[in-house]
Parts: sequence; structure tokens; C-alpha cells
Amino acid sequence: MEKKEKNTRKRSLIIDIVLLAIMLIVSVISFYIAYTFGLIPMKWITIFAVVVGCSFLILLLLNFKKLPTWGLVMKRFVLIVLTVCIGTCGYFLDKSRTTINKISKTTVNEDGSTTKKSKMFVVVKKDADIQNLDDLKDQTIGFQNGSDEDNATYMKTLLQKEISFQEREEMDYTALITDLENNAVAAIAMSETFYNMSAANIDKFSEETKIIETYERELTDNQKKHKDITKETFTVYLSGLDNVGSPDQQTRTDTNLILIVNPRANHIDMVSLPRDGFIPNTATNNVNDKFTHTGMYGIDISVETLQQFFGIPIDYYARVSFNSLIQIVDTIDGIDVDVEIDFCEQDENRSFKKDDLICLKKGEQHLNGKQALAYSRHRKTLGYDNPGRERAQQRIIKAIINKLVSPSAITYVNELLEIAPNYVITDMPANQITKFVSSELENMKPWTISSISSDNGVYDTRYVASIAESEGKKDVYLFNKNEVHALLNAYDGASKQLEMKEYHFDLTNLYKDTPAVNDDPNIVWDSMADDPH
Repeated sequence: MEKKEKNTRKRSLIIDIVLLAIMLIVSVISFYIAYTFGLIPMKWITIFAVVVGCSFLILLLLNFKKLPTWGLVMKRFVLIVLTVCIGTCGYFLDKSRTTINKISKTTVNEDGSTTKKSKMFVVVKKDADIQNLDDLKDQTIGFQNGSDEDNATYMKTLLQKEISFQEREEMDYTALITDLENNAVAAIAMSETFYNMSAANIDKFSEETKIIETYERELTDNQKKHKDITKETFTVYLSGLDNVGSPDQQTRTDTNLILIVNPRANHIDMVSLPRDGFIPNTATNNVNDKFTHTGMYGIDISVETLQQFFGIPIDYYARVSFNSLIQIVDTIDGIDVDVEIDFCEQDENRSFKKDDLICLKKGEQHLNGKQALAYSRHRKTLGYDNPGRERAQQRIIKAIINKLVSPSAITYVNELLEIAPNYVITDMPANQITKFVSSELENMKPWTISSISSDNGVYDTRYVASIAESEGKKDVYLFNKNEVHALLNAYDGASKQLEMKEYHFDLTNLYKDTPAVNDDPNIVWDSMADDPH
């Protein structure tokens, strides 16, 4: 009987040692992920490490003490729960790191330069009799000459060293995929980022294609220096495309916001820009154009145009499409928004059929993804127009931010991490994102958001650079200098943030100490309107 009891205790001890070993391994892996990722503040990691270490030591010592059955069960229950919790934390940290690296494959080096790592694929139709590059000899390969032109050129150079082929170029991958479906090209050269987006946004793309070759690239940029965004004010241009599908498309921008982020004051100024804003387009030799048209030349042109017109740096951009808004809002279980008016709007596919219309009533309500998109797009109601739409877009962005920082965010963080790489493009380096989030977790201060609207100007009819004059004049928005001053004031104030004792102003010249408004004689201001309306 005594021997049997010893064997039972021995088996029990082995089980406990195995469980402790698993806990130790899971803990080491999780803490290694936390330490190397850099998202969690070091003081948090230290506190968690002490707690886990003490728990492990107590559970280990309990193995040398004879416990009643209920005590043994409780000990193992606690051990298993701790292991699962630690492993879950490690899993989500690793998933967060993967997500951030997918959204932005750029990192900032110690000397301020940036390094971007990427993969590039050669994609063909799944049923094509093409297994490798040799099978593409003398056939046509499609390349994107828009937002991903640099990677396309790099791939073109590599492929030319291996096989002879014909070239076909398109402005975006959506057009190239259509070419592949119609057999206009035998293959497409794609970067990994846009391949993943196409797989998420284009029906059956991943099922009907295959990758026959993969290349890897590492690119260092010694020119662009990055701010310390945990201490210095920075700007983000948020671009929402006027289309469904992948955010890589070079098409008109329907939503345009500049976020002026002040990390010292935990404050964001959200500036709405009219899509019809009439300003010099850097892609058309600075001939005046609707700002929405700059999106057709690529996100970099939109950024250049904004920087030139306003005279402030645009540090980063983030780009989404109609699909992005629908997916993000649905993933966070909808948002609460105060709808300004009663209206009906077309659906995401631009259908005005009775069954497809999305209608909302005035007042505070809970919106799903499609309803949020409809509200963010609507501008046809008389007296509401573009200024109303800009207010709606700001309300939606605020509602999303509020939902993301609420305690309920933990319930959908997993799904959000899954979809984010497929619906968002940004040039903010991955370690900058990590550094910023880590700083916010350490400080845990609430953020405030202010809105600045561009609605003091007037509409006019003018010829625009991106549309032939034979098409006639178009409705455009002429900026008022005061609203430009408002943006400059917000940026200047956030950047300098004077102490109260240094604060002063001149009632005779309120803009004395702020940057001057662009004095380019080609800019048409509201006071110069021919047909103001």
C-alpha cells in the first residue's frame, strides 16, 4: 500500500514538473517576444516578470509539500491558467508585431535612415501551364507603374537577367489583375503588400492564381530622417479612396484629412480638406486642379501637393478604401454617431436601386460598416453639401478612435489584427508605430480631438488640369486664407507649445507669429471667384 502511494506521488510529481516546465518555456518565449518587440513599456515587463517569477517559485516549492486532493487540484488549475494567460499575451504580442510589419515594412535605423524589407512575387493564373520563369519566355508580363513603381522596376531588372519577355504597364494592380483574367498578360509582378491586399479585396483572386517565383529586397534610404514621435508633433495625411477594392489603386481621393498629432499635450487636430479644393497639382506642373485628382497620380503626389500648398511637412500617410471602412467598423461591432440629417445614399457598389439604398434618420445611433460608409459619402442634400460630408467624416473618425481606446477593444483586437494589413497602407515605419504605442501605454493619458473644417471658402467654376478643357469647367472649392491660417496656427502651436509665461498675441495682427500663407500668384483664393456659389 505504501509502495502504491509512493508511485502515485511520483506520477503526480512528474505531472507537476511537466506543467511547470511548460509554464517556464511559455514564459521565456512570451517575455522574449515582449522584450524584442518593444511595444510594452519596460517597467510593465519588469513587473510582469517579477509576478510570474514569484508565482513560478511558489508553485515549484509547493511540489515539496504534501497537499490534500483539493489543494493539488487548485495548484494545477492555477498553473494551467497562468500558462494559458502568459501564452495568450505572447501570442497577441507576436500577432501585433506581424500586423505592424505587414502594414509598414519600413524601420528607422539608429542613424535616422530607413530600411525597407519586402518580398515580390511573379503571379500567374492557377490553371495556366506555367510552372517557372522559363515557361514565361517571350510572353507578356504586367508591371504596375503607379504607387508601387519602384518595386516593379526592381523586379523588371531581375527578370530581364533571367528571361526575355514583353512588358505591359498599368496604373494599379486592379487593372493588371483584369489583364491577367482576360489573358492580356501571362503573369503579373507584384509586391507582397499589394498581393495580400488584392487577395483580401478581389473576389477569388488567391484561389485562381499561383506564385511561381519569389524575390526579396532590402532598401535603405539615407535621406529621410524621422522625428521622435513620442515627443515631437507630427502630421498624418489620411486618404480615403473614392472606390471599392484595394487601397493601392491610383484613383480619386474621396476623404482627405490631415491629423496634427501633439504627443506632449495628447491632442489631435483633425483638419478636413474639401475633395474639390482648387490648388496647384505638382503632377501637372503646378497647374490648378481639384485636390481629389492628385490621388490618380499616386499617394506621394497628394502628399507633395499638400506640403507645397500649406507649407507644412506631411510626415506620414495612411490610405484606406471603401472596403476598409466597412470592414473596420464591422470588426469593432459598429460605432455610435450623431447623424446630422435624414438622408438616403447609394450602397458601396454605387447602386441606387430601392433595395440597395441605405437610409438613415437624424440623431444619435449605432451604425454598421455600410451605414458608416453611406454617411461619410453623402453630400447631395441641399444645404448640407460637402461641408456636411466633411463633418460626418470627422464624426466617424472620432467614433472609431473612441471605440479603439475603449475597454471593449479587447474583444475584437484579434480580428482587427487579422484584417488591418489587408485594408490599410501607411509609410509610417513599423518601429515608429511600436515606439508611439509603447509611450502611450506608459503614460496612459486621455487624448482630446479638435476639428478644423474648411468651409469658409466658396465654390466656383474653373477648368481643372486633369480634365480636358473640351469637357468644360468644373465646380471647384476656392480656399479662404483664414481657414489656411487656422491649419497653420494649429500646427505652429502644437510644434512650439509655449509656456504660459511666454504666451502673447497682437490684437492688431493675430497672425503675426504664425507661418505665412502661401503667396504663389497662381493660387486662386475665394476672393478671386468668377462665379461664387
